Amino acid sequence: MTIQWGKMILHGLLNAVFYIGIPYGMIYLLEYLNIVSFTEVFKISIIIFGVIGTIISMIKHAYPKDTSANRLISFFISIYSGIYLFYIFGGFTPGVELGTYSIKTDLLQVNLGLKVIAWLLLASTAIRGLQYLVEAIELRKNKQYNVKVKRQFRLSKVFKAFGFLMSLVTIGYFASVIFSGMNLRPNIDPNFALGWNDGGTPLNPADDTINITVTFDIINGGIYAVYDVNLSMDVFTETTSNPIALPEYTKIGESPNHYYPAFHSFTSTLGETITIDINPLYAPGLATTDATLRLQISFETLYALIYIDLNISVTTPWNSLI
Repeated sequence: MTIQWGKMILHGLLNAVFYIGIPYGMIYLLEYLNIVSFTEVFKISIIIFGVIGTIISMIKHAYPKDTSANRLISFFISIYSGIYLFYIFGGFTPGVELGTYSIKTDLLQVNLGLKVIAWLLLASTAIRGLQYLVEAIELRKNKQYNVKVKRQFRLSKVFKAFGFLMSLVTIGYFASVIFSGMNLRPNIDPNFALGWNDGGTPLNPADDTINITVTFDIINGGIYAVYDVNLSMDVFTETTSNPIALPEYTKIGESPNHYYPAFHSFTSTLGETITIDINPLYAPGLATTDATLRLQISFETLYALIYIDLNISVTTPWNSLI
């Protein structure tokens, strides 16, 4: 059997781009934009997986496509791809559920439950692997295997059709999530409403009570509804003009958790409000001190079967009330 050196080299280069070049390009871009950082262990693992995947692919293309050796190696490549995806989605990380991804920056922290995407990709590789395994056995024994449901179908073609269908479902799901996400627009009014009760003594802040009301809109022009929304807000001080009266980097207020059953597709929900109560201990200092405040927004929801746990920080200047 003649070794196809040209195809081995060509597909080796293509798979090096797929397994190493593209992932490292995405890693560099995400780190350059300060969206997310990756550990050195993860980067080295990508190289190891990439080198192994490239070598296996080169071995596969050493043999013509219509040989059992080619199909059998294709089967092992599918198994390897499944393991690779399983690793990428945290399947080998202790304490991390399959499909969970975490992104953390200075102003944002989000956990994404991508279990549906993980299982779609794993199912696709598994079905494709079964197709290659059946084809390898057929070529080895020079025999076709069939299944009969009202009419007779070749077994390898059945797996091929299901694999193609699964790929279409996965691509369609990705496209729909991207389209819907682009048409989902939350909006927070930067002009917070202030509730201030001076207790009848305008010049004495000791008996003051303060709350801050945040107004927001959810404009959902996508095809997916946003379900089971849990939303809460906390207020922290950053820098203050008088750290004795109002300590810096301290939590000074919070809102109760607000639950929304759904923000349906192709709808706009306007003028929703959340009131943040300032801890009475810090109300006098807030009334008399200029400061920079940090609003910590906690947002938990299920969107397009993706679990999202988002924490985002927004800073705003604060001017004393007295």
